[in-house]
Amino acid sequence: MRLDRFLSNAKLGTRSEVKKYINKGKVKVNDKIIKKSSHKVKNEDEVFFKEEKVTPYHDVYIMLNKPENYVSATVDKLHPTVIDLIDHPYKNDLSIAGRLDIDTTGFILLSNDGHFIHEIISPENKIFKRYIVKYSGELTKEKLNQLKDGIDLGDFITLPAKVEIIDENTIQIDIREGKFHQIKRMISHVGLALDKLERVKIGSLFLDVEMGKWRLLDKKDIKKIFES
Repeated sequence: MRLDRFLSNAKLGTRSEVKKYINKGKVKVNDKIIKKSSHKVKNEDEVFFKEEKVTPYHDVYIMLNKPENYVSATVDKLHPTVIDLIDHPYKNDLSIAGRLDIDTTGFILLSNDGHFIHEIISPENKIFKRYIVKYSGELTKEKLNQLKDGIDLGDFITLPAKVEIIDENTIQIDIREGKFHQIKRMISHVGLALDKLERVKIGSLFLDVEMGKWRLLDKKDIKKIFES
């Protein structure tokens, strides 16, 4: 890979900006100052900018705790987006795995790894997502069984869900799909009013950052996502 492309991919600047850095002798490859933008960087090379080692462009995986009134999008003209909450050099390269409605809070995954995004959202993998549901109304045994066994919502029938009562007017629901407004539609179908909805777990990985905060995920975290 060309040196100027390597540096721009690493988010040190645009191609024209990093070419200026190179021309001014601010870039070393291994222990040698390189002033040619076309210099080829090998996998085993170490690149330094102003004596600081440059980390090559790589895949990143992010857990975000989405607040209300933020949209699950990279760009929106009317509302702040989840990307606005992230301070990372790759933020503009991120895609979202599993969107949440503007009034829904909780766990969102973001990554620049397209294969990972596909694996998360693919219905074939059936990764469980856990939601905490606060509702108004009476949750009878019949309604609880409906939620567990599957509901015909007209355009599709929900797969069996795991449902547990947390306390009065609060339940947790684990589902394997991610259809549009699915939890909201399930709750409405059994005659309950949804007061608050939060996603707290994907696979076996629990949300563990404060509202509006984010963190990078490591290999152990990624492994948990694909565990049921």
